[in-house]
Amino acid sequence: MSARRVVAIYGKGGSGKSFITSNLSYYLASKSHRVLQIGCDPKHDSTALLFGGKSLPTLLEAWALRQEAKAANPVPPISEVVFKRHGVFAMELGGPEVGRGCGGRGITLSFDLLSQMGFADWEFDYIIYDFLGDVVCGGFGTPIAKSMVRDIILVGGNDHQALYVVNNLCGAVRYFAEQGGTTRVLGMIINRDDGSGWGERYAQEAGIDIITRIPLSDEIRNRSMAFQLIADDPRHRGYFEDIEWAILHGTPKLPKAVDFEAFSSDIMRTRNLGGLDPALEEDLMPSQLECMVI
Repeated sequence: MSARRVVAIYGKGGSGKSFITSNLSYYLASKSHRVLQIGCDPKHDSTALLFGGKSLPTLLEAWALRQEAKAANPVPPISEVVFKRHGVFAMELGGPEVGRGCGGRGITLSFDLLSQMGFADWEFDYIIYDFLGDVVCGGFGTPIAKSMVRDIILVGGNDHQALYVVNNLCGAVRYFAEQGGTTRVLGMIINRDDGSGWGERYAQEAGIDIITRIPLSDEIRNRSMAFQLIADDPRHRGYFEDIEWAILHGTPKLPKAVDFEAFSSDIMRTRNLGGLDPALEEDLMPSQLECMVI
């Protein structure tokens, strides 16, 4: 078996990172590689595409049920949390329901449970983490903070919000690198590329590579909504060949985070709105001001 390659894919929620991750896993498995995809988002929908829209039981759900049942060993067996389809092994870490807990702490607990399940001895050619990127909580940054992965891939686009999240992630990589961390950015995937070039301009400023560009396409969007893979389609297979090449041969980079003013005005070509107009106390409580005048 070849040496294990571990990659974390980060991006803004809704950027298409799970769609890309699932298609990448499928593509690699179709080449007879052993692939494990791990969804690391409380929504636990990373692997839904692989399973035709079906949500997998999560590691944290299984652990909680065993805790409630006062099981002698609350660590779930592999058969309860790891599933197979299209040649891909997949699992979802899960997280708390909205308003009922800390998703980042859930991620930290999940990695502890994985360790107790013998994760270090699992035999795979590729392990691909799918991480939510627009949450600042340290739990979601665990692979970066603890250098659990050497390479991360960023999923961005040509819109301000997606690139803002990418910029924050680049800043996190640089921050932890300055503390001795070894995680670097393998590159960025421009998803839903409309040809405007904003993603390319950002990548140039941040000093990161563009791995591939997936076009803005009604067909791709409709297939994603219908939980249909595209990596088995010769017209789209090339995107995932590009990602595989980057994983095998790309050069991880230490990015720089572009400051927000430059990001907004130079990269995105937005107009300068001028200075800030501060509010005063009487602006917030005009009725009280009227009483004082009377």
